[in-house]
Amino acid sequence: MIVSDTFIVYSSNFKQIFRVVFFLHLGSRQILHFDIHTNPTTKWMRKVLKFAIRKQKQAGKKFHYFLSDNDSVFGKRFTKYLIRIGIKHKKISFHSPWQNCYAERWIKTCRNEFLDFFIPLNQYHLEKKLNEFIHFYNNHRTHLALNKDSPVPSPVLKPPPGAKLLATPVLGGLYHIYSYKKVA
Repeated sequence: MIVSDTFIVYSSNFKQIFRVVFFLHLGSRQILHFDIHTNPTTKWMRKVLKFAIRKQKQAGKKFHYFLSDNDSVFGKRFTKYLIRIGIKHKKISFHSPWQNCYAERWIKTCRNEFLDFFIPLNQYHLEKKLNEFIHFYNNHRTHLALNKDSPVPSPVLKPPPGAKLLATPVLGGLYHIYSYKKVA
């Protein structure tokens, strides 16, 4: 199942309002795709979903259910599009964000661990840094629901004899990725 939602981010001068849409795979908690727009429409949302589905098909994955809130971009035309491509659209009840709790939790994580420390200058700046955060989230951030693994599993590294611990900064040093480097 794929869950989706949108959230708002303001630019540094508060003159631009960006709406971020994301698609989260429920089982793995992996962010499959995101996009940013200042005035999203149903047509734009279909295009973004089509791109996300294409990426999943290339990875050999399929999904049959799509969960969203009752935002106008997920309206009747969007539901008809999903039916046409063989996906069942499930909508949550009005004023019931807890029914889409995985999407809401990801928005909270994104705000607490990233947006509270970052003010975008423009859409390009937000897209670049959000892409970096999502890469970190998918590949390195641990999740209790996944037994302290990341959405994209990685092997546990054991230090080789005489290895040095190397810290690679992410998002300007907000986070770090740790690895081992052999010392000759």
